[in-house]
Order: sequence, then C-alpha cells, then structure tokens
Amino acid sequence: MPYRSLSAVLALTLAGTGCAAQARSDSPTLKIGYFQGAVAGPEAVVAADPGLASRVKAKIELRPIDSGVAGMAQLRAGAFPVISGVGNPPFVGAFTSGTDVEVVFAESLDESGLVVSNAVRSNADLGKVGVLVGSTLDFQLRGWLKSQGLTGRVQIASFASEAAEAAAWKAHKIDAVYISQAFLLELKKHGGRVLTTAADVAKLGYAAVNMLAVSRPYAAKNRDVVQRLVCQISKAQTLVHGDQAAKYVRPAARFLGVRPDDAVEATKSYPYIPPAEETGWLKGADGKASSGRLAANFQRTGEFLVTQGRAKTAPSVAQAAAHIDPSFWDKAQAGGCA
Repeated sequence: MPYRSLSAVLALTLAGTGCAAQARSDSPTLKIGYFQGAVAGPEAVVAADPGLASRVKAKIELRPIDSGVAGMAQLRAGAFPVISGVGNPPFVGAFTSGTDVEVVFAESLDESGLVVSNAVRSNADLGKVGVLVGSTLDFQLRGWLKSQGLTGRVQIASFASEAAEAAAWKAHKIDAVYISQAFLLELKKHGGRVLTTAADVAKLGYAAVNMLAVSRPYAAKNRDVVQRLVCQISKAQTLVHGDQAAKYVRPAARFLGVRPDDAVEATKSYPYIPPAEETGWLKGADGKASSGRLAANFQRTGEFLVTQGRAKTAPSVAQAAAHIDPSFWDKAQAGGCA
C-alpha cells in the first residue's frame, strides 16, 4: 500500500510538473537584471518560489549585473527590460542621457557602510577609500566626505565592482571601502569595522534608494506583466521579514552566490521600504509624482552627477517626475494584485 500511494503521488507530481512546464513554455520570458550578494533581493525571492513566480505569468530569467551603471547600459542595449535594485545615481544618469526608462517601485534604502581596518581610528586617518563608481554608494560617500570637510583630502578609488573593491581592501591596497550590506558581513569577518552607515549619511541629506526600473516601451506593451511583477516584488519584500522568512530566503540563495544561512542573516534586517511608506516615495499628497520623495531625490542626484562630470545638466523636478510611474503601485493598492 505505501508503494502504491507513493506511485500515485509521483504520477500526480509528474503530471503537475508537465502542466507547469507547458504553462511556462507558453508564457512570455521576462529577463531581469539583478545583483548578487548576501541579501536576497525580492526578484530572487520571486524567481525561486514557484507560488510567487507563477503569479507573474512569465518565465523569469535573472541576469546578474556588477553595477547599476553597467546594468542600465545593458537595459538600454536590450539585454533585459527590467532591472531590480538599481540606485538613484545610475538611474538618473541613464535617463538624463536618453535612456527611456521609468521607476515603477521603490524597493529599499541602502544598508551600506564605510568599512575600515583597526588602523583607522578617526576620519583623519583616512587616505584612500574604495567605492563602486557611479553608484548610490558613490553618491553617499562623496556627500559624507563633503559633510565632514574631507573633500579633496581623502582620495576616492573607483571600482567597477564591489567584489573588486572588497578584494583591494583585504589586500591592504586601500584604507577603507564604502560598500553595500551584501559585503559588510564578509569584511567584518576579516576584521573590518563600520565607521559610518548609510542611515547616518541619509540623515545628512544623501539618501540612497534602490528601485525596480523598467524600459518604458516594454512597460507600455506589457502592462499586465509589469503589474504582476510589482505585486509579487512587493509581496516578497514582506515575506522575507515575516515569520517564515527562511522559507523564502533560503531557496533564493542559489541566485545570490552565498550560503543560505548567510542570506537569511543578511536579509532579516535589510531596510526594504514598508508598504505604508511606498506611496510617499512615488508621489506626493496631491497625487503627483513631482511632489513625491523620489522626484526631489532625483533632482539632487542630478546635481551630484553634474559635479562629477557624469551629466551635463541636472533634471528639474518635473523632468525627474516624468520617469516615475506610480500607476502600478496605485493599482496594486486598489486590489490589482488579486
């Protein structure tokens, strides 16, 4: 009897798998650029969980990227129509240079930090700091240096990937790194100490926001897919901080390149934007994107890019708002995720 029951279960499982495979083959493919590291991004959680992924009604293919700048360039070249976790500097830099892209969801605030060795006792000991070039980290680091009166006194070493700057710090080639949470845990294990955090820097007026961005032509032609993705991304961010967080984070670790236990530890306190605060980032009380927190943040980010020679002019708040689409989140709030 047990063997017969097992056979029946296997038959049903195989039949169900066949149906799912058929559904996937008939569904459109959705390629998403994403970041690897210790933190389980919502796109990895969705892709790893059959229940969440099936609701998107598209075959999700995750494409790893090393930086937001490179990711936006790949999006513009057509490698994928969606990027998850892109920060405000690469996003603003992309649309000010002609990339037709829009933000549909604000995912999280950076939980980065300035990691130093025990030899660095104070700000005065800093000589060379590594950072991911053109990223939100770059934006925050330069803002922090300015606030501390260290601009011009501390050398900034620009890196094309966070893995490269982490390696340089371990090899004692640089004094410090301003780096994301995905690498903080590893560097702390190697004796690193966090001198200041992204939360501290944000209070100084230099907030770093990670977002879900979509090619506008793709969003116009595939609104249903983008709507479902926004719904599931939002749900995933809630699940990774719930009672069953490990159930959703551990499977996602296969996309991250880290051990499941490390992913659970790094993700449990990651500052994903709560649903109650999402609307305020996308639009203001008057219902317009131009009065939301993102538009103002993009305008300030544009000024930063101009000072760094990465943009010719900073966008006005109105120009920034033209690249923010709150409608998908509005529909999700109105029952569009049912």
